[in-house]
Amino acid sequence: MVPEPRRPPRPGALPSAFCAVVAERRLLWNLAYCLLDSVGDAEFAVQETYTRWYTMPDDEQERVERPLTWLVGTLVRICVDLRESPPRRAHGRVVAPAGHRDPAGPPSRRFGVWRDAPKL
Repeated sequence: MVPEPRRPPRPGALPSAFCAVVAERRLLWNLAYCLLDSVGDAEFAVQETYTRWYTMPDDEQERVERPLTWLVGTLVRICVDLRESPPRRAHGRVVAPAGHRDPAGPPSRRFGVWRDAPKL
């Protein structure tokens, strides 16, 4: 089989590195939203994950073999911490309704395995 010749980039096309970062962020956001069921909390978790990555010293970043694996692991730990923390308050009121019960059970039972996972 003869490989296809490489096509020249389309004018105005985005660089592939940019597309990879956008896809990575979308993956992290979707995972956070599935774990937290909140757009605001998912955005906060993704921002916190990227903050931890970009404030990490360069020598530590270079030791990470698979950055996406590190980002996902960090994001999951942040989401677990958010689920187990007391409800956040906005303007003096509790954000989640007081009688709200999660049908999947308490977060400590669902996410206990992730909390004990070794850091990457």
